[in-house]
Amino acid sequence: MPQSPRQRRDGRALRQRAEASVQAEVSSAEEVRDPASLPETLSLHELQVHQVELEMQNEELRRSYAELAALQERYRNLYDLA
Repeated sequence: MPQSPRQRRDGRALRQRAEASVQAEVSSAEEVRDPASLPETLSLHELQVHQVELEMQNEELRRSYAELAALQERYRNLYDLA
């Protein structure tokens, strides 16, 4: 299924936040000095970014689920009172 423009924007924003989070954790002492290890370092960086993205998505899902549960309870109570 194709993504909507909003989903693409949200995905890009999530990726940027994850990149910033990973970059904040990397110190200048951890910079790569050996060009041979660059592909492994880039792969590790990508994995870290994906992990942060997934954690952010999970947190958003938890918030959405809690909000949905509260709304369900509210409307169930309204229905019962009607």
